[in-house]
Amino acid sequence: MIERITSNFRRVKALAPQWDLIISPQIYYLIVSHSGEEVGVMCFHPCDEEGLLMHVELGHDCRGKKAAAAYEAAFQWMFDNTEYETLLGRIPGETRHARIMARHVGAKIDGVDCDGLNCYSVSRFQEMRIA
Repeated sequence: MIERITSNFRRVKALAPQWDLIISPQIYYLIVSHSGEEVGVMCFHPCDEEGLLMHVELGHDCRGKKAAAAYEAAFQWMFDNTEYETLLGRIPGETRHARIMARHVGAKIDGVDCDGLNCYSVSRFQEMRIA
């Protein structure tokens, strides 16, 4: 289950204490729940006119198929509720599980940015590959 947080940002901070929260109507914080328990948060913020950059913090109770379902639900929510065409992710090379998940959910590899981060994207018109 995905829920957009527009108030009570303490819930976001509890799930991602290392994040510096910026409160703005242009930033989307989505809480990920599984079996009634909050297990993660995803943040999407504009990086250009057509795309949103995403940041993800999922707990240990949200791995594998649960994580894939969370990504699919979040992507669907973003495309259903915004006009943005592309969701972008920047993943450090050492986070193998995140790179594997990006490919598993059908994200396209766009290359490496100037900071050495792997860049991935999902388009509104792209078919998701969730198993």
